[in-house]
Amino acid sequence: MMPLELVGSDSMRYIMQTVGPILAAAILMGCDGEPQNGTTSTGITPQPSSPVVVVTTSPEIATLSEPVFVTGTILARRSTDISPMVGGLIEEIYVNVGSRVEEGQPLLRMRQKDFEINVLRLSEAKRLAEAEYQDAERDLENAIALREKQVFSVEQLDDRRTQREVSGAKLGIASANLAEAQKELDDSITRAPYRGVITQRHVDEGAYVPSIMRSEHPVLQIQEIDVLVALVFVPEVYLTSIQLGTLGTVHIPSMNQTYESEVALISDRIDHKTRTIDVRLGIPNVDYAIKPGLFIEVELMPISRQGLVLSPNATMGLGSSRSVLVVEDGVVSQRTVQVRELSDGRLEILQGVSSNAILVVGPSMHKVSDGSRVTISEHPYVDS
Repeated sequence: MMPLELVGSDSMRYIMQTVGPILAAAILMGCDGEPQNGTTSTGITPQPSSPVVVVTTSPEIATLSEPVFVTGTILARRSTDISPMVGGLIEEIYVNVGSRVEEGQPLLRMRQKDFEINVLRLSEAKRLAEAEYQDAERDLENAIALREKQVFSVEQLDDRRTQREVSGAKLGIASANLAEAQKELDDSITRAPYRGVITQRHVDEGAYVPSIMRSEHPVLQIQEIDVLVALVFVPEVYLTSIQLGTLGTVHIPSMNQTYESEVALISDRIDHKTRTIDVRLGIPNVDYAIKPGLFIEVELMPISRQGLVLSPNATMGLGSSRSVLVVEDGVVSQRTVQVRELSDGRLEILQGVSSNAILVVGPSMHKVSDGSRVTISEHPYVDS
């Protein structure tokens, strides 16, 4: 390198113009540039961030026996609208609303004179048909005897046989007509189809009513209420939890009475509009104290089952689809799980994680996110 005193002014100016920018860039690189070989301007190597300490929990396998609460209505075991089998004038009604009746007990009687006269007329018609048949039978016997003596022709014998067949048919028709008339006479008295109570009466004596085939309005209504039906509509999500014999309690708020019962019938049809199924329980009502139509509250106790449950404090979000933070190999990953809320506040996990999953829980969830490095606290989580 040449001594400065030997360099001319023009040469010095050229060197400063060329080297100056290079020196300035080097100075800037030393101040703002990236440290080389992992060192800073102070010569200290940076350390990675420390893992976050988190509290964790895991789903538990628990025995679930969650009661099902539904409301419904009391129904009669059987209810029948009654009209007379035959039309006519009502001569007497033996019952009123509230009457307790036994099976086969007379409820009302039509005017029987018309039916008795018809029976008498058809009885005489049958007698006439019987006499004609007997006469035709004798004529046929005589014709057979004469034919053996070659007195009667074959045509004459066939004619006697035909007369007997016609007389026999007439006798059959007369017998059927008499039986029908006798049945109408019997049906002129309407009887209770089963043991029950009269709940409606629409007519009084003297009213003319058509037969049951033509009647548009019933005369009486009878209900069997010594055993009542508790009718409830259960959401379809509980279909697999309820079966015949499932225990339940029926509470009648208006009477402040509770009755123990069990499921006696589960309908095979689900209402597609309400997504519910018809379930029925029986209630003894020997003293007839309970009335059909009462509002009821029913608690069903399904059979116990095994389920995977989790504290809601280990989930994020609301509803049936939520998120959880799963710890695997010291790293957090966010997953979606399907859950169902239980009556005690816990969540039943339907899909998303298994029982051995390690989940961040409680306030620790606010410290981490998907991809965070964590270390698990030695202190177990206590659900509040």
